[in-house]
Amino acid sequence: MQKKQVKGQGPETFGTVLRRIRQAKEMTQRKIAGAIGMDFSYFSRLETNAFTSLPTRETIEKIAGAMQCTEAETAELLAAAGRVSVEMQERPELRRLYRTVAQLPSSELEKLIAEAEKRLKHQPKGKGKGRRGRG
Repeated sequence: MQKKQVKGQGPETFGTVLRRIRQAKEMTQRKIAGAIGMDFSYFSRLETNAFTSLPTRETIEKIAGAMQCTEAETAELLAAAGRVSVEMQERPELRRLYRTVAQLPSSELEKLIAEAEKRLKHQPKGKGKGRRGRG
């Protein structure tokens, strides 16, 4: 299970990420579970990490839709559950890049991120290979 490192704390679990996003949106567990036809007790177990296996991509996407998550929030939920994004599935070079940079120290990773963001700013609009807008 992939977990995000929170500054000053241990890694965030899927349940922690789910709860944080849900609470920020001021939504109840019952409302979200009801909106997607999920058993409330299962949703509760997801938030408390009391489950035997992590939810599927489809389940996470349904939850994200019900919570009206941003693309970044949805990606964070998928990552916390160890699920890759659609882009990662469709573009093997992204999986290779991720596997490679995941082994770098944080300081080096930050340098790479800064360089990539700089390049994106100077890239002509509509030239991002594999980039899609959400509708």
